[in-house]
Amino acid sequence: MLYNSTRFHYSPILQVSGSSLIFEVFRAELVKLMADLVGPRLYSCCNCRNHVSLHDDIVSKAFQGKHGRAFLFSHAMNIVVGAKEDRHLMTGLHTVADISCGDCHEVLGWKYERAYEASQKYKEGKFIFEKSKIVKEGW
Repeated sequence: MLYNSTRFHYSPILQVSGSSLIFEVFRAELVKLMADLVGPRLYSCCNCRNHVSLHDDIVSKAFQGKHGRAFLFSHAMNIVVGAKEDRHLMTGLHTVADISCGDCHEVLGWKYERAYEASQKYKEGKFIFEKSKIVKEGW
């Protein structure tokens, strides 16, 4: 069995070798091919399905929002950033701004504008989306 593609070449010799490295290379190429066919994995507003972020922009899934679990993203799109305000969060004082869907104006989370503690500076400029406010698209 021989499978040819412009993206990768697969032959029975590779399959028989049993090498986990070769399998991982093949798997990675297959994942890239599937991403090209299906499109990017997105997160959308739960209310109107407006695209608000890419799965690849997730920094962490271990955050807590106002209403439960939340994800930290490096980038966001199609949102409106509200007024800045200081809030005492679980990890200390931060300057944040609520973020809303650009279409329906549902509040989805917040943007970290400033972290006052050195250990929290990595959050600056990043976005929290509450898990209950977003849905997966293109998975």
